[in-house]
Amino acid sequence: MSDYNNINVKYIDLPCSVRSYVVANDDMTYTIVLNSRLSYQQNALSYAHECRHISNGDYEKKCSVDLIEIVAHKEKGGN
Repeated sequence: MSDYNNINVKYIDLPCSVRSYVVANDDMTYTIVLNSRLSYQQNALSYAHECRHISNGDYEKKCSVDLIEIVAHKEKGGN
């Protein structure tokens, strides 16, 4: 992914067990939701993690989310 202008960011109070998630929007943009309860440092790591999902084209893969997360955490050491 080369265009970070296609990424929107929202900070929402999420359960502490949920660091972040990303949504593919109908207009070909993405929204990364970060947990406002967490630190700046954790949100920076989470943002980078979600950007890797976008870059890797994980939304087009035909496998489980759990498998995608396992691979993502092995490749970059998680977040």
